Amino acid sequence: MARKSWAIHGQWLQIVATVLFAAALTVLLVIGMKRANELQSESAALQLASELTSRPRIIRSELTLVEHGLETTSFIGESLRNLAAIRTDTNRAFGLLQEQLQRAALAGDAAVATQLVEAWSHWQKLDSELEGLDRKPGTEFYADTATGSELAPAGRQLKTSVDAMLSPQSQSMRLTADSLRRLATTLRSAVAESDQSLRSLLLGGTAVAAILLGMMLYYAWRSRQSSAAAISAERQVTNILSTVREGLFLVDRDLQLGETFSDSLAELLHVEDPAGRSFEEILRPLVDDKTLVTALKFLRLLWKDNVHEELIESVNPLNQIEVSYSSFRGTADIRYLAFTFRRVRGQDSSGDYLLGVVSDVTDRVLLAHEIEQVKADSESQAHVLMQLLRVDPAMLQGFLFTADAALRKSNDMLTEPGIVQDDLRKKLNGVFREVHTIKGEAAALSLTSFVQRLHGIEDRLSALRSKDPLDGNDFLPVVVKLDELMSHIASIQSMQDRMAAIKPSNVTGRFRQALSHEAPAADVPVLSEPMQFAAARAPALSGPPLRDLMRSVALEVATARSISVRFVTRGLENVPAAYLGTVKDICIHLIRNSVVHGIEPPQERRARGKSEQGTLTVNFVGDGAEDYLLTIEDDGRGLSYEQIVDKALRLGLLSSQQVAGLDQSSIYRLIFKPGFSTVEKVSEHAGRGVGLDAVSNLIRNCGGKIGVSTAAGQYTRFRVLLPKPSASQEPGVSAA
Repeated sequence: MARKSWAIHGQWLQIVATVLFAAALTVLLVIGMKRANELQSESAALQLASELTSRPRIIRSELTLVEHGLETTSFIGESLRNLAAIRTDTNRAFGLLQEQLQRAALAGDAAVATQLVEAWSHWQKLDSELEGLDRKPGTEFYADTATGSELAPAGRQLKTSVDAMLSPQSQSMRLTADSLRRLATTLRSAVAESDQSLRSLLLGGTAVAAILLGMMLYYAWRSRQSSAAAISAERQVTNILSTVREGLFLVDRDLQLGETFSDSLAELLHVEDPAGRSFEEILRPLVDDKTLVTALKFLRLLWKDNVHEELIESVNPLNQIEVSYSSFRGTADIRYLAFTFRRVRGQDSSGDYLLGVVSDVTDRVLLAHEIEQVKADSESQAHVLMQLLRVDPAMLQGFLFTADAALRKSNDMLTEPGIVQDDLRKKLNGVFREVHTIKGEAAALSLTSFVQRLHGIEDRLSALRSKDPLDGNDFLPVVVKLDELMSHIASIQSMQDRMAAIKPSNVTGRFRQALSHEAPAADVPVLSEPMQFAAARAPALSGPPLRDLMRSVALEVATARSISVRFVTRGLENVPAAYLGTVKDICIHLIRNSVVHGIEPPQERRARGKSEQGTLTVNFVGDGAEDYLLTIEDDGRGLSYEQIVDKALRLGLLSSQQVAGLDQSSIYRLIFKPGFSTVEKVSEHAGRGVGLDAVSNLIRNCGGKIGVSTAAGQYTRFRVLLPKPSASQEPGVSAA
């Protein structure tokens, strides 16, 4: 009895000692955390003060650049924007510095407060001087004269202000820098003191923690000896249902899993030890939040005595769920699980459990999906068939030929060997041009099945543009997508062949008339034999079908942008056969470009005094001495010099110094660069920076030239010169 009494007293002594040491350690930790937070805030304040110390020097450098720019009448917009950004950032930094000083309990320190007020006062004077340098909207610093550029009144005033701020007599920057340096020195001393205090607290806490650790190790050794016998008593029979494929488990009123469950449960749910875990915790990785909340409500509803289990089973949210597991190969393994629940009554209500059963119903679900896929494929073919019925057969035949040739050309480019980055980039841009060209024609013909597939390929190509470095394997997904699209083309051709065998020829004329909204033209014969994709079999596009296709392009893009466009063509019937494909592709790109970038929305046109309906003109002249002339003109907003320069600067194509040395013609040539677009948001019709690049490439390949002229708010005109067969003309691209 005495030994037992001493043991009891020893246990209480151990508990009291443990509590006291734990309390002491807690107090030291709390004080240490508080000091650590203050030290962190002091360090942050010191860092801000150190950063602010360098601001006057940076401001002086930017002012020097402005002064030099004004003297040489060069571009100073970047330096003025930098000064405005420095002002904003410095004011924000002063605010953050004040917050950090308050968190560090230094706001009440007399020396810190005085130096902060002094630094803020000097900065306010410097800030007011910098504020006078802000450029007002519409202000021009230079004026063009017969002898060159010279300072305008605003420029002279700006130079006077800058000279005054840079003069040796100006004290604002010097006083600001001196006061900030003094503040940084004071904060550095405060950080050193706080660091020493925190070190002392950490040493004390370490000593207490070491003592507490020794006590805990001793108690753990004692606990291990006393719990050895209890382990065998806590074991439960876990192999009762080891032969059952379903996962069986018990859930108590607190939605905790019991200790007894079948072997299949861990395998089905991918949980190593479900025993004692919350059902919500196990279910959370398998379902979304909404399903999880509904499932927990459903389980709690089962505990009510007046609930009919058979009736509410029909609203079981876990009746069939889709889960994804990672396989050993790193791929996702999709499975479908079904949960059912039944109440299990004990001798008293407090001992009730829910019996849960989870089954793998993947085979059943996949079979149902296969049946649905067969049905969806049938509906998809019907949808494609409806698209084909709305397209003129000759135009469709021409598109299929063009698309097949473009895809084969793209595939050839992708399969060419190459590891040099320049070669890979050329390959990427070349494929992008081909895909974008046929996407425009597909959209004009309302072939949405093609447009969606081509847009997906463009998404992959666009992602590769931002990847550096490129690797040959990066193109493999694109090759797969191109192969799928070529299979789609083959299935479309097969459909058209079967339709052509049974469709009356007079249907062709009605469809063409419906497309062109003009007098019906002569019917085009319907081909009834399988198409052989060779140059000799390319369907001819005469003037009217070419005009119809271009009108469809303009209408399709204008409808998507909710604008109205009047489409005018002249001379398309004079396009020679050798240039039909080239003129078609050039026009598709430039028409889309004009409607997206040029013609304004109706409300904007009204504000500019224009008619709500924009005008787009395509003109082909073939009676020149050496060249054919193709002109595409719109009466829209014109090219934006500022937008082009801004995008070129952001893309790194030009520097600020290069911009100042280039004329407008050179700037406008940037629109033909691969990947260059002033549209920020990519859509089905714009934003890729491919269309004008493709036009430039087409014209270079046939030895032609392209020029662009524009007037802000009035028009944009593209003039394309295509050499006649007898002409010998060097390829090139120009902007005028």
